[in-house]
Amino acid sequence: MLPLEGMTAFVLGTGPDLPTTQLARLVSHFTIGINRIWRTGFVPTVSFWIDGGVYPERPEHFDKTLCVCDASVAGKPEHIGLRMRGGELPEHPNPNRLCHLSNTGAVAALWAVSLGCYPVILLGMGCEDDGRLPTQLEAMRGALRLLTSANYRPLSQHQPTVWRWGAEDFESNMNHPHVLPTRPGEMVRRLRAFYA
Repeated sequence: MLPLEGMTAFVLGTGPDLPTTQLARLVSHFTIGINRIWRTGFVPTVSFWIDGGVYPERPEHFDKTLCVCDASVAGKPEHIGLRMRGGELPEHPNPNRLCHLSNTGAVAALWAVSLGCYPVILLGMGCEDDGRLPTQLEAMRGALRLLTSANYRPLSQHQPTVWRWGAEDFESNMNHPHVLPTRPGEMVRRLRAFYA
């Protein structure tokens, strides 16, 4: 059995479509905050990054959460550092390896899928133009399209595992019967035990 099987996961990107005024509603949910999520003021259950330099920018934020990252950029020994693997999306994601994609939120979402989470809800991942190079933006969009078109789903479910929400959908979608609160502290304990 996977450590977070059937648990709802929210992957919080830092795009302008993140409903920052609503994030307080997620304190009783399992949340994975991407890269510089501290700028929102929200402290997620898990802080997740694959790029170097993220942890040193705001260690006091990351020290409040469980940190999961590419092993090559782990800031502390207690961070859960996982190795990256390249290539196509795996049919069955491995929770001990991160799948390298050019969108950190998509990497985090695939990690949540590998842990058995259902559904995995993407917020703040609209990939709007934020001034980065067009080739970089298109690579991020391509990774997101690849992930959301993949057919990951538990055998018992008819809907795909990865759901993408816009800020305008947040309020109404929070009432979906599959969006269940969890005990974030329990999720952290399960993950620490799984990766011990």
